[in-house]
Amino acid sequence: MKEEGCNFYLNYRPNRMQRRLKQSQLQDFLVEHPRCHCFLVGSGCAIILILVAALIALGIRVFQVQRTPDVQENIPATETKQQVSKEAAGEKWNKLWRFLCKHHCDNSTGNLKLCPKEWQLHGDKCYWISGEKQTWNESRDDCRAKYSELVVLKEEAELHFIQHITNGAQMLWIGLSGNSRTGEWLWVDNSSYTGSKEGLLKITKAQGNSCGMLKSPKFISESCSAVAKWICETEALMM
Repeated sequence: MKEEGCNFYLNYRPNRMQRRLKQSQLQDFLVEHPRCHCFLVGSGCAIILILVAALIALGIRVFQVQRTPDVQENIPATETKQQVSKEAAGEKWNKLWRFLCKHHCDNSTGNLKLCPKEWQLHGDKCYWISGEKQTWNESRDDCRAKYSELVVLKEEAELHFIQHITNGAQMLWIGLSGNSRTGEWLWVDNSSYTGSKEGLLKITKAQGNSCGMLKSPKFISESCSAVAKWICETEALMM
């Protein structure tokens, strides 16, 4: 019966006349129904906690809304700094390009051609002349250690350039070796020597242990075990 009374009070909606009941009557009821009293107190506390949580959430939301304009204002400033940085980097690159192009650009194409330090540019290739003397095999290996090859001279203009940078006074190993079985001369790229077709001078028939040497203005056959300076070539870096 007491629990039914409690349910009665929970669903109870007082009108104006009933509101005038004495407070003591309600207190007497709660004393007689302690479970209802505890339930009402617990419900009230829960409602208070819910309201407090709602107020905290509302405060956080208001704080976030107030900060959003500041964050948005900083975005354009950051983008502007990045744009300025890109433009500065682009200007530095253009200055570097113009500086290097003074001596290393192909005027017909505008391409930048670069060679390693102490190498000389001619056309699309870079050339390096040794300062010491070695055998042909040692010279070939040294060029390959430099990621290059003994020079392969297939054009008359290239031969003239080599003669110019050496003043025509040096004997240099070139990338030419003989096949003693066939008497044929082969370049280090395994192509056959056909000097007469390319405007280059003829060379005597290859013999055993024969290697090619440039003795301006002609090619000569020399023992591969002889020592001489040598010349390496590699492709220029195109940019």
